[in-house]
Order: sequence, then C-alpha cells, then structure tokens
Amino acid sequence: MKRISKFVSAILLMSVCAVLPTKAQNAGSQKYDYDFNPHWFIQLQGGGQYTLGEVEMKKLLSPNVQLSLGYEFTPVVSARLAVNAWQSKAGIAGKWADLGDFGAPLYWKWTYVAPSIDVMFDMTHFLGGFNPERKYSIGVFGGLGGNIPFGNDEAYDANAELRTRYYRLDPNEVQLALIWSDPFKKEETTKERGFSGLVRFGGYFDYHLNDNWSLGLEANANIVNDHYNSKKAANADWYFNLLGGIKYCFGQTYSKRPASDPLAAALAAAAAAQNVAPQQPVERIIEKTIEKEVPYLYEEIYFTINKYNINKSEEYKVRHIADFLKQNPDAKVSITGHADSNTGTKSINQTLSEKRAAEVAKVLTEQYGISSSRISTDAKGDTANFYSGSNYELNRVCVCIGK
Repeated sequence: MKRISKFVSAILLMSVCAVLPTKAQNAGSQKYDYDFNPHWFIQLQGGGQYTLGEVEMKKLLSPNVQLSLGYEFTPVVSARLAVNAWQSKAGIAGKWADLGDFGAPLYWKWTYVAPSIDVMFDMTHFLGGFNPERKYSIGVFGGLGGNIPFGNDEAYDANAELRTRYYRLDPNEVQLALIWSDPFKKEETTKERGFSGLVRFGGYFDYHLNDNWSLGLEANANIVNDHYNSKKAANADWYFNLLGGIKYCFGQTYSKRPASDPLAAALAAAAAAQNVAPQQPVERIIEKTIEKEVPYLYEEIYFTINKYNINKSEEYKVRHIADFLKQNPDAKVSITGHADSNTGTKSINQTLSEKRAAEVAKVLTEQYGISSSRISTDAKGDTANFYSGSNYELNRVCVCIGK
C-alpha cells in the first residue's frame, strides 16, 4: 500500500508542476476562450510486463500490447475499452535449487487476453483548467475487467518435472497446486480454470503532437486471482505493464472564440465593424449618429462549430441587445448570421447561418419580450467572412446592429 500511495502522490505532484508554468504563461497571453468538444479516440500501445514472483525479476519479463477505444466526455473525465494481451511468466524455486542442474528453478510462460473498462481522470486539466494548447497532460485511471489465459503447456511440463523430483526429495514438497487447463482445448486435464476477474489502476503521460495526435507513456498494475500463475500463494497475483504508444482523437476536439472579457469583446467588435458594410463606411454612420443623436448598437455573438444554440459565455450580449431595445422604443435591430468557409458545404453553412440568426431573434422575443416587428434577420452563409488565417473560427457569428 505504501508503494501505491507513493505512486499516486508522484502523479499528483507531476500534474501540479506541469500545470503551474502553463497557467502563469496563459494568464497574460491567452486571447481565446476554448469550448471542449466530446470525441472518440483510439490508442495503440506496446511495451513490457513483469509478473510478480519470488524468482529473479529478469526471468519474469515478457512483451505486452494494448489496443483501446475510448470517449472523452469532458476535459477531465474519459472512459475506454482496453484490450491488453500477450504473455506472462512465472517460476518456482525451492530446496531443489541447491541440487545442481537436476534441482534448478523452473520457469514457464503462457498467453492471455484481458479486456477492461477504464475510467480516466486528466489531472492536468482538473488542476489547471482546460487549455488544448498545453502540450502535455498527466492523469490517473482505474478499471475492472477479466483475464482469459491460455497456452499453459509449459506449466504442465514444469509440474511433471516437480512430480519426478518428489521421488528424489520430500514427497510433501509444494507443487503447482492451482494449475489450470487451457479453455481452448477439448480435453480437460484439471478442474481449475484460469479465467479471473481483473482490477487495474495506473497513471499516464501524454505529449500532444497536434489537436488529434499524441504520444503517450502508461504504467498500470493489474490484480488477478491466485490461480493466474498456477501456484498457490493464498493471496492475489499481480502483474505490471509499462507501455508506450500513440493516440488519435477523432474530429475537432475543441473550438475557440475571443476571450469573453469586455475589453477583448470591444476590440473584436471594433475590428469587425470596419468590414460590416463596405458600401457605407463606419465613419459616415458615426457622423449620422452624432448629428441626429440616434442611438447605435453593435454586437457580435460567436458560435461553436456546427452549432446554432447560444453559448452561456455569449448570453450577456443578447441581454445587452434587449436592454438597448427596451431603452430605445423606436430602435430596431438587424441580425445577420454567418458561417466559416473552412468547414462544411455551402448549403450546410447557409442553413447554419439562418438558424443562428433565427435563434438570436427567438431568444429576444421569447425570453426578453421584444416584438418581432422590431427584429429583422438575414443570413450570409460562408460568403461574407471577415476573418482569415488562424482566426477563421471567428466567422461563426451573428452580427447584430441596432439603431
């Protein structure tokens, strides 16, 4: 238990150390808020296994592979179906080990398949907040499953050798009391079966190559029943895996939008206002506003990819529009929906921009009681994008002008 406590404490300490410099850096430089998109992932890993035993460690090392399919529900919590497999080893030594070649320790190996359901916790996002531009993440996991071993012929050979030695040694010498039969063979040589329930836990480190690909290192401990290595020890058997591999996340794992602080929103609105109506320069609109003392409002409401519902971080903008209209009974608002040209088709983007404009109008009428006669909507699809390059996501927007 002390080793397990040290293992978990080390992971937590590494997570804190990984998060602190990133948080400090992002505090002054992050210009965007990020929305996590739930997604599927697949992971392939390979490495080595140590099956706990009383003989020398190097004799109990064997190859190991693992294939996983999982789903990330939140930045912190994910789950996976992991299939771990290949080989385990065991050995036995006793007072016959002192009898030269005849009494040398015996070793045997077998193969297995161990599926499990693991629940994973990303400690880096938990402690430091969701930031997909962070290059690494550290986490812990625990799971339940089963272990299906087969190919135990070498254990039967070892057991036969022990029986031979009994005639030369003590007849009461310990033998492989829990030897199990191969579930894939028709002949049943023993009543014992090797199948066992499985409890596992461990930790992982992922280095993100980009938004979809990452390299990882994982260490896990697995607890099975006392039959696993065919020896009777009156306690559970253990094996430990150290794996390295690659992980692929499907789809767009997150979306970003301008940081939802007032200063950033004001700067983004001012920058976009210059491109709203090329035929009618902003300076001229401002001049008319000043001359006639007509109130004027400009808001940009940003959306997540392929979505038209209003994010919680953008709701205050709709409320601002409603307040403006209530304070200025003669004013009206025009809402123009947009979609970015980097994703989707033209028909999809046109429909999406129409739904975005309609959703803003719906909230104004149903939640704030604004008359529909004071609201006009339009949709540009992906034909009037204001932003390009790395800022293309800002084109998922409704431009709202009140006057």
